[in-house]
Amino acid sequence: MALYDLADATTLLPHQLILDSSLFLALRKGDDNPNAEAAHDFIRRLGQRIADRKTVAWLLIPVLQECYHVILSRSLRRAWESLSPAVRPANWLTAYKHRPESLAAGFADLVSFDEILASIPVTPVQPDDLDTSHVPYPLEERIRHFITTYYLLPQDALILAEAERLGVRAVATLDSDWRRVAEFDIYTTPCGDRPRGAETPVEADLR
Repeated sequence: MALYDLADATTLLPHQLILDSSLFLALRKGDDNPNAEAAHDFIRRLGQRIADRKTVAWLLIPVLQECYHVILSRSLRRAWESLSPAVRPANWLTAYKHRPESLAAGFADLVSFDEILASIPVTPVQPDDLDTSHVPYPLEERIRHFITTYYLLPQDALILAEAERLGVRAVATLDSDWRRVAEFDIYTTPCGDRPRGAETPVEADLR
């Protein structure tokens, strides 16, 4: 499979692709990702293709969960940091366990994020969409495969395993870890030095 620069306006987009959490999170107002501008430009081009019914942008539930976790944990961390060092718990997670209602401070951020998703718009993946007939291996086996083959963390491996079951072989992301994945077309930026589809992950790491 190939590696594509999503910042390149001439890059052809596929008929369907998965969007990763790193790309979604960079679309939030004031996000400090250095590639946020490229992400916004990419989403504008993608949105036009979606409007023209040329592309479907899928939202996997593990991606949504990861985005929600990042948004809420940052809200909890801000609330924890605002407390006096003399009285605040050891960390933001402990503070949340003591006062679970503090999670509500991040609910408005979730609403704003959902509005971003709706504006693209993305198509949420439902359980019935995940066809296993063309994947003869259990989900957990595919997760282990992606972890051990491409040295990915479990959450990213789960996203690939579910994308595989959906029958989608293209992922858009700002996470550099995905550049090691050779079984999918990866749309990212910067692309680094790996020639399109020319190396295995191990070869790229050893170069």
